[in-house]
Amino acid sequence: MMHPYKCQVCGETYLGETPPDRCPFCGAAGSELKKASLWYNRGKVAMSPQSYDNCKKALDLELNNAAFYKCAAGKAANRISQSIFKRLFKQELEHAKLLAKAMGIEVPALPPGECKGSDGENFVEAHQHEDMAIEFYMQAAADAEKGGEPEVAYIFRNLTEIETEHLMLTNLYK
Repeated sequence: MMHPYKCQVCGETYLGETPPDRCPFCGAAGSELKKASLWYNRGKVAMSPQSYDNCKKALDLELNNAAFYKCAAGKAANRISQSIFKRLFKQELEHAKLLAKAMGIEVPALPPGECKGSDGENFVEAHQHEDMAIEFYMQAAADAEKGGEPEVAYIFRNLTEIETEHLMLTNLYK
């Protein structure tokens, strides 16, 4: 029997008999998919000016990464690369929505995306994008934890884990 599960990170709904290993929308661990009746809507999150600035920087980073992946998907030489870049585009866009919601703002427009001419070059660049995001998100999570902001730390810890998955994926193809 199918049941609705909602992702605690992005809020999207998955229908299935059991939750998947990863959220198909944002890439969060399957343990973040809760039965819809147990899901908690965070909405806007109370945060310090430093955490707000970190969220703003993360939002810009996610939008730029989404634009990069959209470009890379459009230039992909084969269906496999195209599928990977398209999925990463959609997940980065979900992360931007998560951050904007936590900040209590609308999601800004996607900037123009720039990418390289070959899949190999784009996977190398993707690896760099993900590595930079992971480093920043780990620091932002630590900042939030020190500041007594568990909701903000939760967001950044999850983003770190998801971007680590992206890093491993892009590493396979670079």
